[in-house]
Amino acid sequence: MSNKIDLNKLSPQQLVDFRKSIDQEVTHFTQSLQALQAAQSKLKECITSIDNLEAGKSEDLLIPLTSSLYIPGKVVKRNEYLVDIGTGYYVEKSAQDGKSVYEAKIKKLDQDAKKLKDILVEKNDLLNAVNLILRRKVIELEKQQQQQTATS
Repeated sequence: MSNKIDLNKLSPQQLVDFRKSIDQEVTHFTQSLQALQAAQSKLKECITSIDNLEAGKSEDLLIPLTSSLYIPGKVVKRNEYLVDIGTGYYVEKSAQDGKSVYEAKIKKLDQDAKKLKDILVEKNDLLNAVNLILRRKVIELEKQQQQQTATS
């Protein structure tokens, strides 16, 4: 059961507070969407790395120890990869199976991103409605004040 609020019954201050709350939600959902997109990008890099290693003929490669420190290494088994399946667990997979794991994760993130985008559209629509009502109420208050000063 959802609680519906008649925005027209709220005072201007309540509308301002409500707008701030919606702005915070929009910021949070936007950051979440950016994090999902960054995760998708990393997963796509994993697929690209598998493809590049499979296509390459050289057995030599550089192994990252940190983001800026690498050591030389050699490929021992060409079609076997340790794939991160989540929460720190790694499973040995073939190239095709490894790519399938990453593609499934990307698909799930796509679905989550679509849901977030839908929520953002709803929140932005609500924000626009609040702004319109707030503007109308401010104009009404200004008219009332003008009438009061004109009658005094």
